[in-house]
Amino acid sequence: MRTGTAARASVFAALSLLASAMTACAPCAWVLWEISSPTSKYPDWTYAKVGAEATNEACKQRAEVAIQRRTLQARPYGWTVTRGDANRVNFKRVGDPDSFHVDFECWPDNVDPR
Repeated sequence: MRTGTAARASVFAALSLLASAMTACAPCAWVLWEISSPTSKYPDWTYAKVGAEATNEACKQRAEVAIQRRTLQARPYGWTVTRGDANRVNFKRVGDPDSFHVDFECWPDNVDPR
């Protein structure tokens, strides 16, 4: 198998696993995760459960509230906050090399994204 074909097969397998977890979890709760990128001060990804909702749609709404909350919390400390793709929030501060981003992701409660 060529490298490109193996990579596509791996991606397909991962997506299939995620899809089966999501469909198998119709009655499950949806957990909102706050996933922060590494910085020089905090060299590891950090994962925090924000809360859980009964439906994916309710979880996505909770993500919007969490994004607004994080934005309001960061600005008084000099962070410039911009919205990225999907539920990504980018944090940058003049003169601070530790810019980072935070993703707010909804996952079925039987899936741990760590």
